[in-house]
Amino acid sequence: MMEEPLYCEDLFNYHRNPTLPVKVGNIIIGGDAAIQIQSMTTTNTLDTEATASQVMSILDEGADVVRITTQGRREAKNLEDIKSIITSKGYSAPLVADIHFNPNAAEIAAEKVEKVRINPGNFAGGAKKFDLIDYTDESYAEELEATKSKLKPFIRICKANNTAIRIGTNHGSLSDRIMSRYGDTPQGMVESCLEYLRMCRDLDFNDIVLSIKASNTRIMVHTVRLLVACMKKENMNYPLHLGVTEAGSEDEGRIKSAVGSGALLADGLGDTIRVSLTEDPEKEVPVAAKLVDYISERKGHDAIPEVPVNSYTPYEYNRRISHQVLNIGASTTPVVINDETKGEQVADYFIIEKSEQVKEAGNFILPFKEWNKELSNAYPILTAYDLKTITNLEYPVFLKLSLPELNKEVENFLTSNKDVVILLKSEHINGPIEQRAFIFKLNEAKLTHPIVLLNSYDEDSEEDLQIKSAADAGLLFLDGFADGLMLRNNGAIPQEEIISISFGILQASRVRFTKTEFISCPGCGRTLFSLQDTTRQIKEKTSHLKGLKIGVMGCIVNGVGEMADADYGYIGSGNGTVSLFKNREMVKRNLPGEKAVDELISLIKENGDWVEPTS
Repeated sequence: MMEEPLYCEDLFNYHRNPTLPVKVGNIIIGGDAAIQIQSMTTTNTLDTEATASQVMSILDEGADVVRITTQGRREAKNLEDIKSIITSKGYSAPLVADIHFNPNAAEIAAEKVEKVRINPGNFAGGAKKFDLIDYTDESYAEELEATKSKLKPFIRICKANNTAIRIGTNHGSLSDRIMSRYGDTPQGMVESCLEYLRMCRDLDFNDIVLSIKASNTRIMVHTVRLLVACMKKENMNYPLHLGVTEAGSEDEGRIKSAVGSGALLADGLGDTIRVSLTEDPEKEVPVAAKLVDYISERKGHDAIPEVPVNSYTPYEYNRRISHQVLNIGASTTPVVINDETKGEQVADYFIIEKSEQVKEAGNFILPFKEWNKELSNAYPILTAYDLKTITNLEYPVFLKLSLPELNKEVENFLTSNKDVVILLKSEHINGPIEQRAFIFKLNEAKLTHPIVLLNSYDEDSEEDLQIKSAADAGLLFLDGFADGLMLRNNGAIPQEEIISISFGILQASRVRFTKTEFISCPGCGRTLFSLQDTTRQIKEKTSHLKGLKIGVMGCIVNGVGEMADADYGYIGSGNGTVSLFKNREMVKRNLPGEKAVDELISLIKENGDWVEPTS
């Protein structure tokens, strides 16, 4: 059964989660305010003109807030000059100082800009040592009190200057205290955030925005939900900043961000958002805006009827119990279905119109009237209307259904016929939530038929299709509700791209890996090498390594921690130097940047994970 309190306002209808309004300069985050769009500079913060120019460029793209790397006291002091330039040019949007490791820099920044981001994993204790310490309750409390004493002067300055803060927890940079007691878990991430939140409240400070980020979309979504539920238990409702950290670049960065942040937005969570791409920061803004606009259109939609909810575990991944039909359902790998057989990636099933289109190789689905029993690798597709003339099946079929069609007669048919794969469609503006309601209703009827999502769009832009389809399907795959995906699009997008997006969604949702996964950060003022060019080089040489995870990080702030989810890591360690990691273990230190990519390839080969690319 669902835990109480529920992490969102309504599992069946779109409502923004109510949060406290927090004033950040001339904007509000939370409350009744619109969802605010953010990005972050990648320039050297000591380069005043370049940073100010990039801030203005980001704002020109439509961002509401801009964050600036603030490594130390010099950078914190220089925020004043940066702000002076943009103000003189007529820009009034708030700036955020991004602080790691340095409470003194945070105190200076709190007097210069409207908001300061601090990381509970390294604000008071410096860089992570990955030491496992046997904390007693007494020693744990003593360390918390020492942390609070470092937080006090910072909070005092924030109060005096009406400066908001973001408590920003990252999966890759939990404190040794949290890691020792909770491990690298959602509970640990939530407690890391709540510890600081409780200290701020004890100090009578409430101008707070919270974030919990991870490069793993499943961890990110389940942990943010858990944070909201835990806040509700303690009668707290602070606004949330959303983002999938180290999402990557190009198609995968957009899809991964839409899967993670889209799943939370769909349930009304999130008051401000950043899409982190390994690209110029200006390119992040329209992607985030498209995602927010797409979900926000659901406000005030026609009601979706509530159904009983059983066996739903929103704070951890559990795949829905289904029985296997053909190679779909149960513990099988989720499938991709498509309309054509083009492209480098081949779908598992193809929907065709005529029996003569069936080929010897592949699996095919065609209209019931075109199908015959002689076609050993083809299966009929039915509609709810067809069930009126069919009683008992002797062969596997695919059945198109939507929630309004799931009546008693259909349930009786499914009860009597197990060899049915449901193609779950929706024509509702809040399609993924109606599909979720269908699944809850199917579970309530104790029907375990496998489900393939059938989602249709009308897009001419590949980016638009990536964002919308990933946001819709990701929600259901992250909760283990679906056994396959079929995307249909009426716009001018090639079928091979649609197949690629389908596989990309499954990979971003962590249910099927068909290519190398790149965990790459967007870069910032701490990055001392060309992150975009380097990521591009590494992709060109390693993208054929199916299932391998490679991290490309600009610096150590989150880099080492995120290596827990990567097989190999490439992390900036100094001016033009790089260190290489195998999992979390550093194996090559301070390599010259011009040699590091080749050394990474050698490391992969040494560990037996290399295969030669096929032409």
